[in-house]
Amino acid sequence: MNLKRSRVVKGIVAAGLTVALTSGIALASIGTGTVTASSLRLRSEATVQSATLAYAPYSSQVSILAEAADGWYKVSYDGLEGYMSADWLDVELTGAEADQEAAGLRQGTVTADVLNVRSGPGTGYSKVGSLQKGATVSITDESHAGWYGILSGSVKGYVSAEYIDLAPAPETEDPQPDASPEEPPETEPETETRQGTVTADVLNVRSGAGTGYSKVGSLQKGATVTITGETNGWYAITSGSIEGYVSAEYIDLAPLGGSSNAPAADETPGSDETEPQRGMVNTSALNVRSGPGTGYSKVALLSRGTSVTITGETDGWYAITAGSIEGYVSAEYITILDGSNASDGSVGAAAAAMAKSLVGSPYVYGASGPYSFDCSGLLYYIYKQLGYPIARGSSSQYNQSGYFVSADEIQPGDLVFFFDPRYDSSGGTLPTTHAGIYVGNNQFVHASSSIYGVRYDSLFGGYWDSYIVGFKRIA
Repeated sequence: MNLKRSRVVKGIVAAGLTVALTSGIALASIGTGTVTASSLRLRSEATVQSATLAYAPYSSQVSILAEAADGWYKVSYDGLEGYMSADWLDVELTGAEADQEAAGLRQGTVTADVLNVRSGPGTGYSKVGSLQKGATVSITDESHAGWYGILSGSVKGYVSAEYIDLAPAPETEDPQPDASPEEPPETEPETETRQGTVTADVLNVRSGAGTGYSKVGSLQKGATVTITGETNGWYAITSGSIEGYVSAEYIDLAPLGGSSNAPAADETPGSDETEPQRGMVNTSALNVRSGPGTGYSKVALLSRGTSVTITGETDGWYAITAGSIEGYVSAEYITILDGSNASDGSVGAAAAAMAKSLVGSPYVYGASGPYSFDCSGLLYYIYKQLGYPIARGSSSQYNQSGYFVSADEIQPGDLVFFFDPRYDSSGGTLPTTHAGIYVGNNQFVHASSSIYGVRYDSLFGGYWDSYIVGFKRIA
């Protein structure tokens, strides 16, 4: 919507590009766009008052030539060049433009002499390039165990996380970016030393408990270490003349006091029986383990917003299922979706709970989670996580998803649609300019703008009241 228009236009920063837009010089494509409206006008200029050259139906593909003005793209469609409203294009930029978008992502440095970049998160995927030691990468995807999605110059793909040294996370006083999110922020050190064995081929030893600390040495697979303490998923160790910290993930502990920290092959970790509940991951990445504790092996990684079914609870750990994934996660990083077991409104209650948990997330135009959103992207993401894929784009959601309910019937989880003619870029062909999700008590949650991000606002009796055009229920 045109709250989107407050975002900073990235594309036109060079005078040469401005000249190209006004002098008729042919522009090379900087990406592709998909029409998210039922019908989108191709205009002769970047204004709603200019002439219509063509109509592009829903899901049409256009070639993005440049960002011509606030809220508009210069595009090529069906052999014609013109302008389309950015509000109704799902855009994927390439090359230098994509690099600009990556500027806000977390950075890392290649530690291997030569690191293969692959088309997917695993060695079974094809090689698409390689990076030299010291190369800087932007991390675009951390949802696959042991692999990062990266962008470095023109190279885009996946690399082994083992060979990327992450820069410390921003706005963190004591950065420990490699600590597993399921482990408590402060862990008492071991009261007695223990022995362990390195399970990785090569394991970095660092000066502190995190990849943001300098490397002081390395250990080979099978090396024996003495563990002197533990903090945030890292062991303080000594091994020969080497002293420092290593990731606990790659240390196989010897039994303490004659008992193993992992279950015997024929044992099942005990669990208090509970009625199944719905929950949602509330951290950026959460390890799923084979048993209720960090001493058990990691079996999967869940991203923020993933919906899980809770089948049991033991000592601060939930037994969960998520699709084909089954295991244990720290209860601290699961938000219970209140009301999700009720016979009425269960899906809506879960959606409202998820929306509340995402308040404070940044607004990014064209984003649909899990870390940032635009208005329709927020709704799309929430219902996709709950197993109800809906349309993308507020007008498409209004036209195609769910069913209408009246203002008297509205309940948590219902979609709320608004139309403000001041922000209508369609020339009156579309029914909405913005959308949010009702969460109860006259409050709705929406991805407002790049200034305010995802936030609460009052539905009736405030600014938004006069712009309401309808309500829809998904399930």
